[in-house]
Amino acid sequence: MESKSSLAQARETAGLTVEQISALTNIRVAVIKDLENNSVDICGGIAYARGHIRTITKVLNQKTPKSLSFDADLIVAEIEAAQSEDGRKIIERLAENNVADKPKEKKRMKFRTLASISAAVLSIGFVAQVAINNVSNIDVDTSQITTTRKSFQSEAASTPTGVNLVVTGISGKSWIGLTNANGEQVFNGQISSGQVATFSDPQLIKAVIGNAGAVKLNLNGSDLGVAGADGEVVRLDFDANGQL
Repeated sequence: MESKSSLAQARETAGLTVEQISALTNIRVAVIKDLENNSVDICGGIAYARGHIRTITKVLNQKTPKSLSFDADLIVAEIEAAQSEDGRKIIERLAENNVADKPKEKKRMKFRTLASISAAVLSIGFVAQVAINNVSNIDVDTSQITTTRKSFQSEAASTPTGVNLVVTGISGKSWIGLTNANGEQVFNGQISSGQVATFSDPQLIKAVIGNAGAVKLNLNGSDLGVAGADGEVVRLDFDANGQL
């Protein structure tokens, strides 16, 4: 059975019918139903769909607690992705429709640099562990060396190394927007069941997750479990010490 669209899930979460949404927004029932099928045929195209979605989500957010607010850009991203069969990133398609700024080269370089640093830290940790294991097999008095290494490992373990967030798709699709401490976009797209994505930042990752029940989170090696309930939109902040 095909899963419901994010728009349909958001409406149901708000406890409203299509007819009620139509009455509150003056958008025709047929248009709303078409949008809930991730189609823009009736409304006349993605540009019109974007305006309708913003109007609808404004009404939905008025009917739900602030902690469950819905993100119009994420819903538009899903609908727009359904219109395209090419392999371009969702953020690039959003940029063409003025929903999000196109990522600048320096930002992509920054993200790759962070990924390289993370890989280097993991490699150093692996080499250090192998060296410690080898030393333990040498039949000499190494008590002082062992003490020093244990002290170093203890200090390293207690020092946060930034934010490393792993998102794993477990059912259906989730639409995710991530920004860093400077408000720069780290990711804007979807995670499907079976996909695993890793994101890193030295200080902070702010997340907006649509259909939160579709993904589980791991922060700096700690399993945080499922991000939320099916159809729920959650906003979470993570720093080096954990979830804020």
